[in-house]
Amino acid sequence: MTHRAKHAVPVMLLLTTAIGCSFSDSSESISKSISSPFESSSASSPGGTEAYQNDVADYTYAYVISAGQADTFLKGLASVAERHGITNWEADDATYVGIGQGLSKAKFTQTQVEVFAKNVSGGDAKKVQLVQQGYDSVKQK
Repeated sequence: MTHRAKHAVPVMLLLTTAIGCSFSDSSESISKSISSPFESSSASSPGGTEAYQNDVADYTYAYVISAGQADTFLKGLASVAERHGITNWEADDATYVGIGQGLSKAKFTQTQVEVFAKNVSGGDAKKVQLVQQGYDSVKQK
């Protein structure tokens, strides 16, 4: 093994580790940066649900184009919901409509939407339908 080759392996491991760490940190920063401009308007206006739904859509869009992992996505959704005062985001219809809107903005195909919806909803038919509804609402505009 050459002198260069001996140093290449540790450098590659360091780069791989650094990329992995920065990626997991990025989902949290995505959720913070997307929702922060909307916090005050959603808290003080009757359109809080719409603001939350828009933040979920923006977070979903940013997350899927960064090719993140599902468990990190769900943690980010929880953060977006928390900033809007939503304690049970899993049961909130606006969450799933917003996810569908984000998938549409990300130009997901119908097949990709169906797979994503089933995964994020745990197979719940109503939630899958809400994701589809959100997806279709953006496509029609």
